[in-house]
Amino acid sequence: MSVIKQMDEKLANMIAAGEVVERPASIIKELVENSIDANATTIDIFILNNGLKEIKIVDNGIGLNEVDAQKAFLRHATSKISTEQDLTRIKTLGFRGEALAAILSVSKVTLKSRQKNSNGHYVKYEDSKLIASGVDSLNEGTEITINDLFYNTPARLKYLKSEFSERAAIIDIFDRLALSHPNIRFSLTIDEKLVKETYGNEDYFSLIRQIYGSNVLRDIKTFDETFSNINLKGYLISPQITRSRRNGITIFVNGRYIKNFPITQAVINGYQQFLMTNRYPIAVLSIGMDPYLLDVNIHPQKLEVKFSNESILKYQIESIIKNTLIDTKHKIAENIEVIDRTILKDEKYIKESLDFEYNEEFRETSNNNLQKIPEMDYIGNLASTYLMFQNEDGLYLIDQHAAEERVNYEYYISKLNDLEIITNNLLIPEHLNLTKEDLVFINNHIKQFNQLGFIFNSETKLIGHPNFILNKDLEDSITKMILMIENDEEVTTQKLLNDLAKDISCKASIKANKRLSLQEVNSLISRLRRAKNPYTCPHGRPTIIKLTHYQIERMFRRVV
Repeated sequence: MSVIKQMDEKLANMIAAGEVVERPASIIKELVENSIDANATTIDIFILNNGLKEIKIVDNGIGLNEVDAQKAFLRHATSKISTEQDLTRIKTLGFRGEALAAILSVSKVTLKSRQKNSNGHYVKYEDSKLIASGVDSLNEGTEITINDLFYNTPARLKYLKSEFSERAAIIDIFDRLALSHPNIRFSLTIDEKLVKETYGNEDYFSLIRQIYGSNVLRDIKTFDETFSNINLKGYLISPQITRSRRNGITIFVNGRYIKNFPITQAVINGYQQFLMTNRYPIAVLSIGMDPYLLDVNIHPQKLEVKFSNESILKYQIESIIKNTLIDTKHKIAENIEVIDRTILKDEKYIKESLDFEYNEEFRETSNNNLQKIPEMDYIGNLASTYLMFQNEDGLYLIDQHAAEERVNYEYYISKLNDLEIITNNLLIPEHLNLTKEDLVFINNHIKQFNQLGFIFNSETKLIGHPNFILNKDLEDSITKMILMIENDEEVTTQKLLNDLAKDISCKASIKANKRLSLQEVNSLISRLRRAKNPYTCPHGRPTIIKLTHYQIERMFRRVV
């Protein structure tokens, strides 16, 4: 007797719902993407009780006729692909025909739609069955309402996170969708309160300000580069504004929001010299390429894609971001925490933030002679650690150790990068204070160590090492390689050289609590001015901060 049975349609849809409908935010993503595919220019989202009571999406797209309004809820019913060849060139956000059927299996759904020059109509579903349909009055477009999410699968409710987390997830997916389509006007209303709204005027700076706030635009950098028929557009928020997680990095491919660890890491690497350890940037990256070079059919929620040329793409993204940040002038940090926070409410300060885009300094194109540090007069030192300068704009403090560390780092990295990598063979094996676990790890990854010039004998004793590493730095270099491999990082000569340059520059730099002569101060500032990145040390700490006259007057209550 056969034990294999074909699942009925309702059960199959409920299983699919487990993949597509993880939480209310995932439903919003699927429905809004349908609206985008329907050429909507206005999309309004209404949420009640974090989406569990109701999710309503209203758009002004092309709409559905009466027949298609019912067909749309059939599993694998779609207007977006029809042949196997279509899968290799997917240009729409949706294409599987699973989302509506999956949503229908765990909620009650009402869909209203009207096409141009036609009457409106509606369909209503409950328990995956059509319970009502007929004529309805509405504007051109589609309105879909999801009620009582997970009403028939109460066990799913326990997997939802806190109200705060679910609300945050809804706002996050709204932000991503709005950022990916600046030509569409979006609005988000939660519990009858308008939470966010975009204008759909294709002004990306205005859009970023609406999503992230006006402060992020005060030192934003942009790029628009094309190579091998791939277009990269980037909006890089100032390294002074960072997050503790990677979720500030938003990546789009052909208008589709995706999650891709290698590409995200390439963005982080591009920011590397500007960031503190364990801090991550805010950046928006848009990739435009031939759909034939992509595979978007590898994840139920279509969040992951496979690139046919990922290694080239990673290299280009990292290089472009790094060059964009280094080749442009940055605003000097003004984040002095002791300043009265009421400054943010000051009318003048807010106006400066909102009107920044009309400042010609922001529009300035980069060039090799760009003066990244302003002219200023030395007036003394603080605690034999911080050099104090002033000009007409205010007071500047320079960390003498961080400043020289930056100067030394750029000197050493240029010298080390010019070295020809040669393996120094040792007559006597070098004794290293490594644990047995380290030696076993090295033996298991011996090829990676050999490729960078580290040679071990059969007893895992070091008998050769790259010429750019001194004996005293061997243990540190090998330990760093072990950590890189354990963390699945790409281990390259460049990374080892970078770490070595950081170590050397730190050890060779002026220490705190050492008073400098005027000649030493002038020499240090002269060298800092010639640095590619004079704003941070190699570890991301600021070298220079600014306290404006206005901020000082605020602290002394000279202005109110």
